[in-house]
Amino acid sequence: MRFSFAIWTFVLLAGSLGMSQGAEVHSRQGVAFAQLSADRTSPDIGQWLSEKVVVRHVHHAAVIGRFASAVIARTSLLAQRLTKSALRFLGVPYVFGGTTSAGFDCSGYVQHVFAMHGIRVPRTADAQFYAGQHVKQLRPGDLVFFQTYEEGPSHVGIYLGHGRFVHASSSRGVMISTLSDAYWANRYLGAKNLIH
Repeated sequence: MRFSFAIWTFVLLAGSLGMSQGAEVHSRQGVAFAQLSADRTSPDIGQWLSEKVVVRHVHHAAVIGRFASAVIARTSLLAQRLTKSALRFLGVPYVFGGTTSAGFDCSGYVQHVFAMHGIRVPRTADAQFYAGQHVKQLRPGDLVFFQTYEEGPSHVGIYLGHGRFVHASSSRGVMISTLSDAYWANRYLGAKNLIH
């Protein structure tokens, strides 16, 4: 992990200097050796690039920890904003093909809520299912999918946490339901993530 971070840092540095093409990274006893090829760069710096650059490992755990914490915090904040925005539409009626606050279908509702935060998602439940990344442990902001009126993913909602999700129900409009409800539990296909 630490060694790969040093290589990754070097590759990023090399890329920012326009040297990413033709860079080969080798390792020996915890030291990364980068052989830079001069054939894909301008001739005036060919001499410099033909030299081996040695990148020694430096302990970056604190930097990595701060970076990871910031990413998680931003992701969690986005999930909070998504779920808060989703709840604004409680009670909006169901309209087949609806994508506005005048009336939503399930996937139009999800698409609308995500678009409020600059996130583009496909229009239909099945396309949203295939666009997302499978998750094992649900988090707020994840999409939950169900097989309802046709084979495959045909209904979608936004997970709120604690076993609850918000969705545009064909019978009651935008509402909150629980995954443990017998109807939904029997039709549950899985969850996908589009923001983490």
